Amino acid sequence: MKRFLSFFGAELDRADETLDTFHAKIAPETAPEEFIDWWLSALFGWTWFPVWFTDEMKRSFYAQIARHYARRGTERGIREFLAAFDIKSRVITQPQFYGEWTTGEDGWLVASPLVVIVQIFPQTAALPEDLSVYGEWTTGESVTADPALVPTRRDIDALLRFQQPIGHHFIIEEKVA
Repeated sequence: MKRFLSFFGAELDRADETLDTFHAKIAPETAPEEFIDWWLSALFGWTWFPVWFTDEMKRSFYAQIARHYARRGTERGIREFLAAFDIKSRVITQPQFYGEWTTGEDGWLVASPLVVIVQIFPQTAALPEDLSVYGEWTTGESVTADPALVPTRRDIDALLRFQQPIGHHFIIEEKVA
Protein backbone atom coordinates (compact mmCIF):
# COMPACT_ATOMS: atom_id res chain seq x y z
CA MET A 1 0.00 0.00 0.00
CA LYS A 2 2.89 2.37 0.83
CA ARG A 3 4.51 1.80 -2.59
CA PHE A 4 1.21 2.38 -4.30
CA LEU A 5 0.53 5.68 -2.50
CA SER A 6 4.12 7.00 -2.78
CA PHE A 7 3.60 7.68 -6.51
CA PHE A 8 0.59 9.91 -5.82
CA GLY A 9 2.42 11.60 -2.95
CA ALA A 10 5.35 12.47 -5.24
CA GLU A 11 2.99 13.93 -7.84
CA LEU A 12 1.20 16.01 -5.22
CA ASP A 13 4.56 17.24 -3.86
CA ARG A 14 5.55 18.40 -7.36
CA ALA A 15 2.20 20.18 -7.77
CA ASP A 16 2.65 21.86 -4.37
CA GLU A 17 6.16 23.01 -5.35
CA THR A 18 4.84 24.48 -8.61
CA LEU A 19 2.12 26.32 -6.73
CA ASP A 20 4.57 27.56 -4.08
CA THR A 21 7.02 28.94 -6.67
CA PHE A 22 4.36 30.45 -8.95
CA HIS A 23 4.58 33.86 -7.26
CA ALA A 24 8.33 33.99 -7.86
CA LYS A 25 7.71 33.26 -11.55
CA ILE A 26 5.26 36.11 -12.04
CA ALA A 27 6.86 38.72 -9.77
CA PRO A 28 8.65 41.32 -11.96
CA GLU A 29 11.81 41.24 -9.82
CA THR A 30 12.32 37.46 -9.90
CA ALA A 31 10.58 36.24 -13.06
CA PRO A 32 12.80 34.48 -15.59
CA GLU A 33 13.32 36.38 -18.84
CA GLU A 34 11.58 33.77 -21.00
CA PHE A 35 8.58 33.83 -18.65
CA ILE A 36 8.31 37.62 -18.96
CA ASP A 37 8.32 37.29 -22.76
CA TRP A 38 5.68 34.56 -22.62
CA TRP A 39 3.54 36.41 -20.08
CA LEU A 40 3.52 39.65 -22.09
CA SER A 41 2.73 37.74 -25.27
CA ALA A 42 0.10 35.30 -23.98
CA LEU A 43 -1.85 37.56 -21.62
CA PHE A 44 -1.40 40.99 -23.12
CA GLY A 45 -0.56 40.32 -26.77
CA TRP A 46 2.60 42.42 -26.52
CA THR A 47 5.42 40.86 -28.55
CA TRP A 48 7.16 43.81 -30.21
CA PHE A 49 10.05 45.57 -28.52
CA PRO A 50 12.48 47.97 -30.20
CA VAL A 51 16.05 46.74 -30.73
CA TRP A 52 17.35 49.25 -28.19
CA PHE A 53 15.03 48.03 -25.40
CA THR A 54 17.11 46.47 -22.62
CA ASP A 55 16.13 43.54 -20.39
CA GLU A 56 15.90 45.88 -17.39
CA MET A 57 13.50 48.14 -19.30
CA LYS A 58 11.43 45.08 -20.31
CA ARG A 59 11.19 43.97 -16.67
CA SER A 60 10.02 47.46 -15.66
CA PHE A 61 7.49 47.48 -18.54
CA TYR A 62 6.24 44.08 -17.38
CA ALA A 63 5.72 45.43 -13.86
CA GLN A 64 3.62 48.33 -15.19
CA ILE A 65 1.70 46.61 -18.03
CA ALA A 66 -1.66 46.63 -16.25
CA ARG A 67 -1.34 50.36 -15.56
CA HIS A 68 -0.46 51.00 -19.22
CA TYR A 69 -3.56 49.11 -20.37
CA ALA A 70 -5.80 50.93 -17.89
CA ARG A 71 -4.60 54.35 -19.09
CA ARG A 72 -4.37 53.43 -22.76
CA GLY A 73 -5.35 56.28 -25.09
CA THR A 74 -5.44 58.98 -22.41
CA GLU A 75 -3.12 61.96 -22.31
CA ARG A 76 -1.40 60.70 -19.17
CA GLY A 77 -1.33 57.13 -20.45
CA ILE A 78 0.37 58.07 -23.72
CA ARG A 79 2.99 60.16 -21.92
CA GLU A 80 3.74 57.44 -19.33
CA PHE A 81 3.78 54.71 -21.97
CA LEU A 82 6.36 56.56 -24.05
CA ALA A 83 8.34 57.32 -20.88
CA ALA A 84 8.50 53.56 -20.21
CA PHE A 85 10.44 53.34 -23.46
CA ASP A 86 12.65 56.31 -22.45
CA ILE A 87 11.02 58.62 -24.98
CA LYS A 88 10.55 62.19 -23.80
CA SER A 89 7.23 63.55 -25.03
CA ARG A 90 4.45 66.04 -24.51
CA VAL A 91 0.84 65.17 -25.30
CA ILE A 92 -1.67 67.86 -26.28
CA THR A 93 -5.37 67.04 -26.39
CA GLN A 94 -6.90 70.50 -26.24
CA PRO A 95 -6.36 73.86 -27.98
CA GLN A 96 -3.25 75.79 -26.93
CA PHE A 97 -4.66 79.27 -27.28
CA TYR A 98 -6.63 81.90 -25.38
CA GLY A 99 -9.58 83.27 -27.32
CA GLU A 100 -8.26 83.87 -30.84
CA TRP A 101 -4.64 84.34 -29.75
CA THR A 102 -1.81 81.90 -29.42
CA THR A 103 1.83 82.45 -28.58
CA GLY A 104 4.99 80.48 -29.14
CA GLU A 105 5.99 78.04 -31.82
CA ASP A 106 4.05 75.12 -30.42
CA GLY A 107 0.58 76.63 -30.61
CA TRP A 108 -1.78 74.04 -32.09
CA LEU A 109 -5.40 74.45 -33.00
CA VAL A 110 -7.06 71.21 -32.00
CA ALA A 111 -10.32 71.45 -33.91
CA SER A 112 -11.78 68.12 -32.81
CA PRO A 113 -11.87 66.18 -29.54
CA LEU A 114 -10.51 63.22 -31.52
CA VAL A 115 -7.15 64.85 -32.33
CA VAL A 116 -4.12 64.10 -30.18
CA ILE A 117 -0.81 65.90 -30.77
CA VAL A 118 2.29 64.08 -29.57
CA GLN A 119 5.49 66.12 -29.45
CA ILE A 120 8.62 63.96 -29.34
CA PHE A 121 11.73 65.60 -27.94
CA PRO A 122 15.32 64.73 -28.95
CA GLN A 123 16.52 61.45 -27.48
CA THR A 124 20.06 61.62 -26.17
CA ALA A 125 19.99 59.54 -22.98
CA ALA A 126 20.90 56.29 -24.74
CA LEU A 127 24.09 57.64 -26.33
CA PRO A 128 27.46 57.06 -24.61
CA GLU A 129 28.63 60.02 -22.55
CA ASP A 130 31.85 60.59 -24.49
CA LEU A 131 30.22 60.50 -27.92
CA SER A 132 29.83 63.87 -29.64
CA VAL A 133 27.63 64.10 -32.70
CA TYR A 134 27.85 66.98 -35.21
CA GLY A 135 25.43 66.35 -38.05
CA GLU A 136 26.67 63.08 -39.55
CA TRP A 137 30.11 63.26 -37.90
CA THR A 138 31.05 61.76 -34.55
CA THR A 139 34.06 62.35 -32.31
CA GLY A 140 35.27 60.91 -29.06
CA GLU A 141 36.31 57.47 -27.87
CA SER A 142 32.98 55.88 -28.81
CA VAL A 143 32.89 56.77 -32.49
CA THR A 144 31.88 53.17 -33.22
CA ALA A 145 28.85 53.41 -30.90
CA ASP A 146 25.65 51.84 -32.12
CA PRO A 147 23.24 54.65 -33.09
CA ALA A 148 20.35 52.12 -33.08
CA LEU A 149 20.00 52.80 -29.35
CA VAL A 150 18.06 55.94 -30.22
CA PRO A 151 14.39 55.38 -31.12
CA THR A 152 13.60 55.81 -34.80
CA ARG A 153 10.42 57.27 -36.24
CA ARG A 154 9.30 53.72 -37.04
CA ASP A 155 9.69 52.74 -33.36
CA ILE A 156 7.67 55.75 -32.22
CA ASP A 157 4.93 55.05 -34.78
CA ALA A 158 4.67 51.43 -33.61
CA LEU A 159 4.44 52.49 -29.95
CA LEU A 160 1.79 55.11 -30.65
CA ARG A 161 -0.24 52.66 -32.72
CA PHE A 162 -0.71 50.66 -29.51
CA GLN A 163 -1.99 53.76 -27.70
CA GLN A 164 -4.26 55.14 -30.43
CA PRO A 165 -7.97 54.86 -29.60
CA ILE A 166 -10.36 54.03 -32.43
CA GLY A 167 -11.41 57.12 -34.35
CA HIS A 168 -8.67 59.37 -32.98
CA HIS A 169 -6.07 61.06 -35.17
CA PHE A 170 -2.50 61.40 -33.94
CA ILE A 171 -0.29 64.22 -35.11
CA ILE A 172 3.34 63.44 -34.33
CA GLU A 173 5.67 66.40 -34.11
CA GLU A 174 9.37 65.75 -33.66
CA LYS A 175 11.12 68.57 -31.87
CA VAL A 176 14.71 69.35 -32.80
CA ALA A 177 17.36 70.55 -30.41
